[in-house]
Amino acid sequence: MHVKLRDPMKRNIQLAVGGAIVVAILIAVLYQGFESTVFFHTPSELLAAPEDFLGRTIRIGALVEPDTTEWDPEAIRLRFQVTDDAEHFIPVVFDGVKPDIFREGQGVVVEGRLGGDGVFRATDVLVKHSEEYSVEDADHRDKKKIYRTLMDRPGGGERSGS
Repeated sequence: MHVKLRDPMKRNIQLAVGGAIVVAILIAVLYQGFESTVFFHTPSELLAAPEDFLGRTIRIGALVEPDTTEWDPEAIRLRFQVTDDAEHFIPVVFDGVKPDIFREGQGVVVEGRLGGDGVFRATDVLVKHSEEYSVEDADHRDKKKIYRTLMDRPGGGERSGS
């Protein structure tokens, strides 16, 4: 039986190269993860250095500036401007269905690309909605009253299939 001994120097080189590859992959993954952790940028950030954002898919978080919204239902195109301080504005164009709860003066996050012409072409519009919930009719807070309203309806007291 013949046992082949490995050269320890060759083995150390292979381990070093393999370790370097693993470290390089980890660094690349972590760097990419940190780059994408910013949920959105503000209009002020974009306008301070627009060249840093040109052609990149990014998100802008801002308020819809009042009196800037134009909705074209024929072309299914929404145009508006966003701001974070009422001094810096970015025009936004979105080709798609206008969100039902879209309103001027409210918060939005738009995802897309900033063009060389300064217009942000959105591929997605996320609308911030109210986090408050209130019952419109105080009578509906009482479960017994709700039950009675159901029972008072025609057929309300009968079960189907009985």
